[in-house]
Amino acid sequence: MVFARWARRGLLAGVLLVVVAVAVAASPVAEAPAFDPLVFVDPLIGTDGRGNTFPGADVPFGMVQFSPVTVAGGPGGYRYSEARLRGFAVTRLSGMGCTNYGDLPLLPTTGPPRVSPASTPRRFTAGFSHAGETARPGSYQVQLRSGISAALTVTTRTGLAVFSYPGSVGQGTLLLNPSGAANAETATIRRLGARRVVGSATSAAYGGACGHPRSGYTVYFALVFDRPVRSFGTWTGGRLAPGGRAVAGRKVGAYLSFDTRRNASVRVKVGVSFVSVANALLNLEREGRSWSFAAVQARARSRWQRLLAQVRVQGGSPTDERVFYTALYHSLLDPSVFSDANGQYLGRDGSVHAAQGYTRYTNFSGWDIYRSQIPLLALLAPRETSDMIRSLVADGAEAGRLSRWLLANLETGMLVGDPTDTIISGAYAFGARDFDTGLALREMLLGATAPQPPATASPRGHLERPALAQYLARGYVAGAPATTLEYAVADFAISQLAAALGDAGDATTFLARSGNWQNTFNRQTGFVEPRLGDGSYPTDFDPRSRRGFVEGDAWQYTLMVPQDMGDLLNTIGPAGTLIPRLDGFFSKLNAGPQAANAWLGNEPSFATPFAYLWIGAPTRTQAIIQRALKTLFSPEPKGLPGNDDLGATSAWYVWAALGLYPAIPAVAGLAVIGPHFSHVTITLGTGKQIKIVASGKGPYVQTLTINHLPDNNSWLPLSTIAGGARLGFKLSPMPTPWATTPESAPPSFHPTSTTG
Repeated sequence: MVFARWARRGLLAGVLLVVVAVAVAASPVAEAPAFDPLVFVDPLIGTDGRGNTFPGADVPFGMVQFSPVTVAGGPGGYRYSEARLRGFAVTRLSGMGCTNYGDLPLLPTTGPPRVSPASTPRRFTAGFSHAGETARPGSYQVQLRSGISAALTVTTRTGLAVFSYPGSVGQGTLLLNPSGAANAETATIRRLGARRVVGSATSAAYGGACGHPRSGYTVYFALVFDRPVRSFGTWTGGRLAPGGRAVAGRKVGAYLSFDTRRNASVRVKVGVSFVSVANALLNLEREGRSWSFAAVQARARSRWQRLLAQVRVQGGSPTDERVFYTALYHSLLDPSVFSDANGQYLGRDGSVHAAQGYTRYTNFSGWDIYRSQIPLLALLAPRETSDMIRSLVADGAEAGRLSRWLLANLETGMLVGDPTDTIISGAYAFGARDFDTGLALREMLLGATAPQPPATASPRGHLERPALAQYLARGYVAGAPATTLEYAVADFAISQLAAALGDAGDATTFLARSGNWQNTFNRQTGFVEPRLGDGSYPTDFDPRSRRGFVEGDAWQYTLMVPQDMGDLLNTIGPAGTLIPRLDGFFSKLNAGPQAANAWLGNEPSFATPFAYLWIGAPTRTQAIIQRALKTLFSPEPKGLPGNDDLGATSAWYVWAALGLYPAIPAVAGLAVIGPHFSHVTITLGTGKQIKIVASGKGPYVQTLTINHLPDNNSWLPLSTIAGGARLGFKLSPMPTPWATTPESAPPSFHPTSTTG
């Protein structure tokens, strides 16, 4: 039993299991399941190096993600290698490459400030060590060097913090710093009576080197304390104002002191809304009624238990299980709830709307998540994923165009392509279908056929496909092969949804357009290149140059034609030259940009190891995936090979460890490579179960049976297993002839004609 094996790792682990079991059993929530995946989740994985994850308290897809913020922090807000905190913030994105959110950091101190924290911010930090830190799904606790301890837990829209002050401190203080968000611009704070504080914080969407529009979002907050505030003061810039009751502007904050002589622990509830202070208070009223940290924590853990237990893996090492369940956990943090308890949310048109019959979501890392995360969410959580798609479709109606990279109620314009088309179609293909499919298709068609003059751009200047007129005229975007390839993938996604809805005309048209990748592929060099407006290719082309590419180069992007991989590989060349080229490409798995090798820590390379399946060489894919699982991921703070990008990289790991992968976006099927675990049970959102059983050792598939019938295909239609199935693998340490015939390869959707 994996549960017992984990307990044997040491006395501390055994004590932890006992504490967890007692806490859950004592809670008013349903009894803990016999299998508890939470013991394998380590939120500290990915919090250093490239991962940019955060370790704080959260629930699946929660609006509030209550997490510590270290002094430098970086895009994740928290960096494991640092030893000082700026506070505990209530919003965060997991794994982004740009600074974001981090709203309303709260910092407990042993006394009120004597100078403004805005004038000397480095003085107002708190040291800590990881020995005094515990991060678990649904909660976070840390002992500060000042002697203060902090414990955080959450509901979907609220947070609960307990700050315990040393016995020698008769007056505990809490600093509220709404101007301390990652990209803060202005803020307000107002005291309401003896126990409540409300306010707002307006920030730019992003900062750092990402160069996104500085459109702003506003988060509203309400704090309620378990005892009266003894003294209250504010600051503005370098000026401290003891006794002040309200403040507004730039670099503003407030400090609150409490009598801690008889009770050293101060409890504070935080409600959040992107609509109004009134809604932040309403969210507190609906979700934040309990002052019991144990009860709120138990409910949060119960939500995680139910969702994570839908995938049970056995037969791997404790390290494998720890990495797997942490990856699954990270895959389920975003997109996040955006509507309040009354259904209200702020639309991209700047107006307040009400989500009728569904929950509104936001924070869609479109370019990243369509490749791996969305199919996983659709299988495991079709109700929530359907609401996510309803959110995107409603957002498109409010703004006039579908978004590309949505944060709060803002389109950031991040990266390239038209990924929402593929998100919608991919979710539909994998079972999340409770949305207006007709309206979704109409919005997709509008964005793909009607160029937008800049003067008619959607709110805040968003152009869904900025180079659409050129793309329609030429069949490619001059100088931008990455954009051309992404548009071709989006066109393919439109064709698939149109076909599913019985729209044969648009299905045919957009399947043809999906072949536009050919118009940027130079047959003389065997690479996609930044083709010029006159139809020629650059004479000084270097396949390791990033010119025309986004987060990659021609080596990495040339294989990014997942919808027509078979024809792409045939175009590159015969197997005699193709296989050595691929083998050289995968001689390094995470080479980064401007390299003649794969960069599996970044999205354009995600599907590339599966290219061998189309040429009858699945053993090479199987070996590469096993190398990646063993060498690129580990149970360490630096254990992710790249930005997690709101769960995209973690979802790749989950699929790869299951031995399956959604290699063709928007197609209801999976590439088959063999599992990393000997026993897997996947409980779909429908309640049906897929059981995977593997015997033998090694990365290579010797035989596969589906419901006890032999199968020689490296492609598995979802319809074969959606109603429940048993996949039986026999693995081998040596390469085998399984799935090496042309008939066993995945499909390739080659159009009969292309434009350009």
